[in-house]
Amino acid sequence: MSEKELKKGRRPLAQRTKPPAEAGAHALNHWVRLEAITILHQGEFSASEIAEMLDLDPGYVANHLRILYFAGCIEFVESRWIGTRARPIYRAVVLPVITDEVYETMSRDERQDAAAAMVLGFQAEANSSLRNGKMDGEEPPVFMWDAPPLDAEGRRKLGQRLTEVWEEEVLTIHGESSNRIAKSGEEAIPTVIGLFSFERGRRGRPETGYYRGQKD
Repeated sequence: MSEKELKKGRRPLAQRTKPPAEAGAHALNHWVRLEAITILHQGEFSASEIAEMLDLDPGYVANHLRILYFAGCIEFVESRWIGTRARPIYRAVVLPVITDEVYETMSRDERQDAAAAMVLGFQAEANSSLRNGKMDGEEPPVFMWDAPPLDAEGRRKLGQRLTEVWEEEVLTIHGESSNRIAKSGEEAIPTVIGLFSFERGRRGRPETGYYRGQKD
């Protein structure tokens, strides 16, 4: 897998070393790949730049970036001159905006590929936050999830409600916060927010619900 094989954008699905359903787990099972993905969420970087942030050997990081690229987990931007040689520049996968209408026109492979990219991005941020001790600070994180059985109408209503919460509440809170920060100069803390609704991978569900622990 030489640098000559790098093509602009995301590696075509048929040429990847891992299918979408397996690429995310492979990407996140090594801390260098995990941190590299979160760094690339911030912008476009070379292996040497990421290596400097992680205090590692550039060649070692470059190998992990190639693994991520060939698995379809990141995108190749271009080669840029850094120092005395041209070096590959990477970025995170550009996530598409998929409306219900667009979703209906997508093939199953396209749907899975898009979903895999979105899940990977969120999982990388969550694991990086946990790994770097950001989930045990002064402000408690928010975790709520379950898998209630829903009929078709219930699933549609839930999807609509989550979209409304994002557009009408999350974005509003972000705007209000930005205005206060502009006046106060308070340091802004990047906060990962995710709203998810999807069918569970397995059909079964505990009759009494998911285990939450028992209070004495």
